[in-house]
Parts: sequence; C-alpha cells; structure tokens
Amino acid sequence: MSAILFFGTFVCTTSLKSFQTSRYLSATVRKLTGDFSVILTIVIFCAVDIMCGLETPKLIVPSEFKPTNPNRSWFVFPFGRNPWWVCLLSGVPAILITILLFMDQQITAVILNRKENKLKKGAGLHLDFFCIALLIIVMSFMGLPWYVSATVISLAHMNSLKMETTVSAPGEQPKFLGIREQRVTGLAVFILTGASVFLSP
Repeated sequence: MSAILFFGTFVCTTSLKSFQTSRYLSATVRKLTGDFSVILTIVIFCAVDIMCGLETPKLIVPSEFKPTNPNRSWFVFPFGRNPWWVCLLSGVPAILITILLFMDQQITAVILNRKENKLKKGAGLHLDFFCIALLIIVMSFMGLPWYVSATVISLAHMNSLKMETTVSAPGEQPKFLGIREQRVTGLAVFILTGASVFLSP
C-alpha cells in the first residue's frame, strides 16, 4: 500500500505539473494547479490512506520536545570525552563540508540569478547568506542537521513568484514579465514549519 501511495503521488504530481503547459481551462487555473500540484496530491493521497484504513507506516512523533539521545544535553561541546587529536582530524571533513555548503549555495544563486529570470540582486541576497552562516554555526553546536540542498525548493519558490501576461489567445502560452521579489512567503513557510511542532499531542 505504501508503494501504491508513493507511485500514485508521484504520477499525480507530475500530471498536475504538466497540466500547467496544457491548453485546457484558463491560464490562471493552469498556473494555480501547477504551483500547488505537490500539496494537492499529498492531501488527496493522505485522504485515500485514511479512507482505506490500512496500517501504513507513519512518522512517530515523541510526546516531549527533547534530544533523542538521553545521554546528551541540547548543546554538543566540542571538547568532551574525545581525545585531543580527534579535534585536529575533524578539520579534514570540516573543510569538505564547507566546500559542499559553499557550492550548494553558490550553484543555487547562479541558477536563480540568470539574466532570463530578470531578478534584481539586492541586499537581501547577502542577508540570506549571513543568516545561513549563523544558522549553520548554531545547528553545529546543537547537533542538528544543516539546511542544505536548497536548489529545488528555491527554484520552485521562484517559479511560483513569476509574473505572466493574464490575457493571451486560446492555446497561446502567456509571456514572462518578471518575478515578484519578496521575502514574505519564505518567512511564512518556515514559521509554519516551526509551528507544526505544536500539532503533535
């Protein structure tokens, strides 16, 4: 059942996404369907799962907010039980991870800032990099995963902010005008993601 739900979600999402470039219905309906294809499909197949009543694997949410390992506190101290030479050797993977994070963010920035996207590179771009750097430092001391591989969601976010002509002939693709640059939707997404912690009992 899990495999059926997975493949059904994938096929339905790609179908709704490709509907955006079809000639059916109005351009507004096609754009809304394409932008919200993922969330629509997730809601549909979650409803199918609930209606079937089968015991598919679910995410187990703990009853209290604490580190999963009871032997450590929220902060991971770099100088603990490890011998002194471990701190020196950890510099090698640290350099590799720094390269990974830098490349991930730079590649994302290069893809998003192409001339055809008509973006204006303002101070917000550098503020984003500064916030990411601070978050990586905090996450490292807390032993939490970093926020990497932002390319896919950044492209999806940019595509959802595209401005296109509303009036076009039947069957004709709308023309690209530019992108509504703002930080409100990204901030709202992460506030809602953080607030989802309180949905568990």
